[in-house]
Amino acid sequence: NKVKAIRHYLGLSMAEFAKRLGISVGTVCIIEQGGRDVSDYVRAKLARLEMELDDDFYLFMEKFNQNTPF
Repeated sequence: NKVKAIRHYLGLSMAEFAKRLGISVGTVCIIEQGGRDVSDYVRAKLARLEMELDDDFYLFMEKFNQNTPF
């Protein structure tokens, strides 16, 4: 759910988010649906991306988790 929250917070489509992470759109989709574990490669990319986010992201994520599905 955190992957989807980051993508929505950044306002990116799946295609834009996949390109930013260097993975396929299909991989993003499967991860967001919970059908696949996040690989170490993707986890590292997400960690770098998350470090760039401001503190407002965590407030957004709380609300996002309460109001899913998107």
